[in-house]
Amino acid sequence: MAEKSDKIDNKTMQQWVREARLVSADWREESWRDCEMTDGAQWSDEDTVKAQNAGIDPITINRTFPTINLILGTHLTNKLSIIAKGRTHKDQEISQVMSEGIQYVLDQYNGEFLIARAFMGALVPGVDFLAVLPNADPRYEKIKVAYRNWKEMYWDPYASPWIESSGCRYVFHQPWIDVEDLKAIYPEFKKDIEEFYKESVGQVYETGPNTDEADYVEEYLTSGTGMRWADGHRKRVRPVEMWYTQYEEGLFAVFSDGRVYEIRPDTSVQEQYEIVKSAQEVVKTIVRKMKVAVFVGDVELDRRDTPFQHDMFPFVPFVGYTDRFNFPYGVPRQIRGQNIEVNKRRSMALALISSRRVTVEEDVVDSQEQLQALHDEANKLDGFMVVKSGGMAGQKIKIEEQTALAQAQISLMSQSENEIQQISGANAESMGYESNAVSGRAIGLRQTQGATITAPLFANLRRSLKCLGTQIVSSIQSLWDREKVLRVTDRLTGAERFVVLNEITRKPDGSVLKVNNVTQGRFDVIISEAPLTDTVREQNLNLILEWVKRVPPETVPHLLSLAFEMSNLPNKDQLLAKLKPMMGLDPNEEDMSPEELKQKAVQALQQQQQAAEASAQFNQQMAQLTMQEKQLQLEKLKAEIQKILSDVAGKPLGDELEHKKLGLQIAKEGHKAKVAMIETEIAKMKAKAAENKINLEAIKTGAELAKIARGANEEGARTTGDNAGAGSGPGQ
Repeated sequence: MAEKSDKIDNKTMQQWVREARLVSADWREESWRDCEMTDGAQWSDEDTVKAQNAGIDPITINRTFPTINLILGTHLTNKLSIIAKGRTHKDQEISQVMSEGIQYVLDQYNGEFLIARAFMGALVPGVDFLAVLPNADPRYEKIKVAYRNWKEMYWDPYASPWIESSGCRYVFHQPWIDVEDLKAIYPEFKKDIEEFYKESVGQVYETGPNTDEADYVEEYLTSGTGMRWADGHRKRVRPVEMWYTQYEEGLFAVFSDGRVYEIRPDTSVQEQYEIVKSAQEVVKTIVRKMKVAVFVGDVELDRRDTPFQHDMFPFVPFVGYTDRFNFPYGVPRQIRGQNIEVNKRRSMALALISSRRVTVEEDVVDSQEQLQALHDEANKLDGFMVVKSGGMAGQKIKIEEQTALAQAQISLMSQSENEIQQISGANAESMGYESNAVSGRAIGLRQTQGATITAPLFANLRRSLKCLGTQIVSSIQSLWDREKVLRVTDRLTGAERFVVLNEITRKPDGSVLKVNNVTQGRFDVIISEAPLTDTVREQNLNLILEWVKRVPPETVPHLLSLAFEMSNLPNKDQLLAKLKPMMGLDPNEEDMSPEELKQKAVQALQQQQQAAEASAQFNQQMAQLTMQEKQLQLEKLKAEIQKILSDVAGKPLGDELEHKKLGLQIAKEGHKAKVAMIETEIAKMKAKAAENKINLEAIKTGAELAKIARGANEEGARTTGDNAGAGSGPGQ
């Protein structure tokens, strides 16, 4: 199926190791110096000796450490979320579940701490790494996120530290590991590993001073272009885990929703047939494929294809800045000189303040010993000097304080401190210190200025998190192929709930449907625009409370529940459990899957439709009863009028008759008015009844349409379930 290019031999990979270590030696030495500056080891041995010989006590004022902590603290208090977005409508429905899966994987391996640690590496030495790897230990989550120290990571020097597989030839991890542990991992090579260790140990002890300062923490390491493979102090070796790309011809099935599935040589014939039948097109082309080899010296321990569906390096770089040679560096590099100057000038100023210059004539004392004693006494806080008679009157001895000179050193030191703030963005306003900015606007502008200076660092952080999320998504689609229950913590409210992935359900017609199927679909990874901070949480809470004042009454319980969840009230979970039934909410709603929530919403809509239909029917019946009552009143009035008319007929004329006729006319007019009024009311009731009938018909029509739509959705879902086996594949 796929024709492989020539196998890369062990000698070539060893040459890559020497090449990467040699080319990176200089920038690694500088990065190690940046780490020393952050740790407070800011005086070189040479400068320390010079200062002490000049009578200056070397003092360290570490301005680098709080600068790094400010930038790192900004990240820790403004956490960014990794979110998956679906490419199609169907993918969008499962994207929330995929986002929760990403968070679950990170939670299993303390992801927030690992990200902060890697970002710290980007800030100080300039680069650090996380790795997304499969975990063979069944006791833990099978997708592993691990930290990889920058001192153990090397890559193609002709590529960028972002190590994109399209432009980087190789990346390797070279940690120290005990010989016994390595033999346990590769038991079939026990003898070869032991022989290699015996041959290699002690070979590099006499090579001279180290030049790879980045590996200074590991004693007795590299010298020049040589490379140490073994350590006799603890019986360790340093194997290489080499990841590299190689062009190969492959066959790929492309689906209409953007998914791409590779038809591998080990794919069964039946599966190949189903894939080709369901695919939009099948493409045969040459692509880069990822390989991995593990070796120690000439002993090759393993060589295989990447275990992932993607062909990216499984390492996620966190990069601070890059120089003109495309080598990484961090924040201390730009402020190193200023911080060293601050130390030297502070030490010089203190030395000048506490010292005096003594000038004497030769005849003031009798010997060199007395001159030295005079000098020592002059520089004591409570010095006491005795000279020959007449020595003071003629100004034969002169003592000058050095305070004026110290002031100049302090002034220059202040300029260096200001330059550190300007270059790093860690100004007084950003760090919460008192400054000369008195208005709130001025303080805000300076804080914004500091954030603008550090913006490239956080842009690079977002890039790293996007790469991390992309690799986790691909790993989830490759390795989470069975039913899995996740306990997910909501990033906004802190509430916990359970989600079932790849759940197999049977519908009433007997067809099988896989709910929350994460093995299919294609997703884009984005980083949340609004970081989660206490201030943002408070603003969102106030916004929700404002909505409560304006929304319909039936929406208020849901908003109040969300407001409680976003708050930091103690025991809020227990409080919510008691309040939700009182507000008419389901306490178990948080534990429902998106499909269950959708079903619940459909049921609620059906109940609303049924209630509306019953209400309309009741109103119709009441209107009919009212109309019947009015009709009876009308008939009664007409009967009374007819009775009066019949009583008057045939009576003699006269005054009495005139009065009766007049009364009859008045009664007749009154009855006519009542009849007209009743007829008007009846007309209105008829119109309202007709309107109710129309509304009732609309409700019935809406219910029928909803029923038809649900049937179509179920039919589409059943079709998707039937084609799941044929169309499954990674979304890469």
